[in-house]
Amino acid sequence: MKAVRILLRVLLVVLLVPLLAYAGLALAVGRDGVWETLFGPGDRRPVAFETLIPPDRPNHHLVCPPDLCREAAGESPVFPVAVEAQVAAWKRLLEREGARRLAGRDGQNDMAKIDVPQIDAEVRTPWLRFPDLVTIRPIALGPDRSTVALYSRSLYGHSDLGTNAARLRAWLGAMEAELGRVATAAAEGG
Repeated sequence: MKAVRILLRVLLVVLLVPLLAYAGLALAVGRDGVWETLFGPGDRRPVAFETLIPPDRPNHHLVCPPDLCREAAGESPVFPVAVEAQVAAWKRLLEREGARRLAGRDGQNDMAKIDVPQIDAEVRTPWLRFPDLVTIRPIALGPDRSTVALYSRSLYGHSDLGTNAARLRAWLGAMEAELGRVATAAAEGG
């Protein structure tokens, strides 16, 4: 019985000390500043899909058209809308998701002004506020067709427990539904 009590106390300390440390640091620097304070800013370099080689860790997910990326985990869908409609839909989705759009290469994140139009956003996990970066590159395939390259990755840690893959699957499902409605409305003249 004494050994069980000692084990429970050790477990309590092992669980309580990190939780209290996180809470204290969150009070000092804010919930979104904890991980950067502990581990630095992480790799926030712009993504070049053409030369991207994903890391040898399971904390990322890459979806791409077959002729753009190497080693993609999935192939991008083709949307029945012009690329401009897709860009507008991604911006709405990011806002709904509470993602914070990051400044683009021109410092404005104005997709019309950068050489390779991409949207970069930071998404936080709900509880511990781990930061993930998502890069979205809408690609025109014609006047009424487009596709997309997507790369979601964790800034810290080895594994993400499937968070980035689940995010991209959910986001692509939402985009296919929304852009399908947009295409139907356009075809019906509405």
